[in-house]
Amino acid sequence: MRSFIAIELDSDTKKFLSDIQHKLRLKGIKGNYSRPENFHITLKFLGDIDLSVFNKVCEIIKKVAISNKSFVLKLNRLGIFNRGKKMIIWSGLKKSNNLLKVYEDLQKELEHILPDIERRCFTPHITLLREANYTAETKDFISDLVLDYQFYAAGISLMESTRIDGKLTYIRRAYQSFEQN
Repeated sequence: MRSFIAIELDSDTKKFLSDIQHKLRLKGIKGNYSRPENFHITLKFLGDIDLSVFNKVCEIIKKVAISNKSFVLKLNRLGIFNRGKKMIIWSGLKKSNNLLKVYEDLQKELEHILPDIERRCFTPHITLLREANYTAETKDFISDLVLDYQFYAAGISLMESTRIDGKLTYIRRAYQSFEQN
């Protein structure tokens, strides 16, 4: 099962980001737009895991979630990842010590069961568009757009990434809410 650990977004946040996508479309930015139901913040990409690892990851998610309180996240800007000729446009988040702690807690626990798990700088974001093509004018629009939106991080999900009828689909396979404030 191709999997990742994520923070899912509530419907209001998905609507806000969908409206941002609409603004990008109006500016003539073309590409592979993420479906709003797929919006999330990836905490850790796991790749293909078997049932044994799945069960261990579920325990880790539970342990990390109940040792952290729910918290507010703030969207603050759009950004671009350059992946060769393929650009990814994303919504960035204001620095959150709470989110960083959750990420670090997960990383530490996952290293016990997946010693080869990737270790890299955590850049929390929500992917809005892949394989984007745009002009210098629209690049300026992206860099000038300021987002001012906040939402609660309610818990941690283990997601499966699959294709259904040719569409990339993320299915929640496990969930644990954060400790309530």
